[in-house]
Amino acid sequence: MIQQNDHQPVLKTTGVTKRFGGLVAVGDLDLTITPYQIASVIGPNGAGKTTFFNCITGFYIPEEGEIRFLDHPIQGLRPDQITARGIARTYQNIHLFAGMTVLENVMVGIHSNLRSTPMGALLRTP
Repeated sequence: MIQQNDHQPVLKTTGVTKRFGGLVAVGDLDLTITPYQIASVIGPNGAGKTTFFNCITGFYIPEEGEIRFLDHPIQGLRPDQITARGIARTYQNIHLFAGMTVLENVMVGIHSNLRSTPMGALLRTP
């Protein structure tokens, strides 16, 4: 994971544009999120919110613009590479694993940040 600096934006997008054929789903979007800031992306259905998040998380590659996380460009990286740097997403239609506790369900989501050797996994040690 990349280390954070209190003087740089956590996330910065400049001129991000994503098109599907002739439809501009996200057009020339600029966004800066600073450390300790709470932000949200709001808008009506079809406004491009999910498309924008898919660009940030690597599921879509924008045709134009730049996306920087902790001052490192991330557009064009695969979703797993972006997750390894510290950005991940959840989905609205989540399905919990039946028979697992809340903690166990949450732990499934942090698997990419866990490190274990094959023997450690077998013995369930940290």
